[in-house]
Amino acid sequence: MTKSISTLIILLVPVLSFAQDAATGGGSSLYSNLGLYLLGGSVLIIAIVAVATLMKLLDIVVRTKEIEIYGKHGAEEYVKVKESDEPIWKKLYKEATKAVPVSREKEILLDHNYDGIQELDNRLPPWWLAMFYVSIVFGVFYIGYNHFSSYGQSSAEAYQEEMTVAKASVDAYLAGRADAVDENSVTQLTDEQSVEDGKFIFKVNCVVCHLESGAGLVGPNLTDEFWIHGGGIKNIFRTIKYGVPEKGMIAWGTQLRPADIQKVASYVMTLEGTNPPNAKAPQGEKYVPE
Repeated sequence: MTKSISTLIILLVPVLSFAQDAATGGGSSLYSNLGLYLLGGSVLIIAIVAVATLMKLLDIVVRTKEIEIYGKHGAEEYVKVKESDEPIWKKLYKEATKAVPVSREKEILLDHNYDGIQELDNRLPPWWLAMFYVSIVFGVFYIGYNHFSSYGQSSAEAYQEEMTVAKASVDAYLAGRADAVDENSVTQLTDEQSVEDGKFIFKVNCVVCHLESGAGLVGPNLTDEFWIHGGGIKNIFRTIKYGVPEKGMIAWGTQLRPADIQKVASYVMTLEGTNPPNAKAPQGEKYVPE
């Protein structure tokens, strides 16, 4: 029995290793780690208990049979049975399956006959019944843990958590791609959220020199068609990123992420033509998009 349990444990090691690898792959999902470990551990424990119980029952059955033979037929017959040429594994197989030999099939033959096809009333194998009962116990435990306790998660909750984790991964990926933008690859953002983000960054960092309306104070007017360092999204991005030190404008590329510079440059593009009151006179050259 000990050998069988050891063999089962060895066979289950790859399954548990796979569960651990899958959990590690999930990384940030607590549910993935906890769920796979619980499942792997539960399967291992249940399988060991089931095999141990089955082997114990078989041992009891064999010993009971031997005692019965000893009581009915005496020591002589008992020794004969013990010294039988039939291997022990074959005896265990018979006890585990309760299979009726072909020579005795008439004893379990059912009455009905369908075109010469007859049916035998074979018993379900004890090992099959044992696994069936174990699956019922496991099912009760699984449903209770995941649907009625405060520890597990329903499939709907697990789905929502996985979707949250997936969205965070996608957002992180997109954020990384956004930070790869530079003055050569930048494009104007037109979605409402990006423009609002750019407006917020502008209010925090730029109003001291350009006013909130973009009319210009120390810095130039940003609402007309004239630009000192070139108009268009790429030129505006470059100016914000590298600054104009000789005019007192710092290089914001050391303080803002490329994605944030893209947003604030896109917001500045929306100021053209707004005509705020008290705007500074145009400076630079008129920018004509190519």
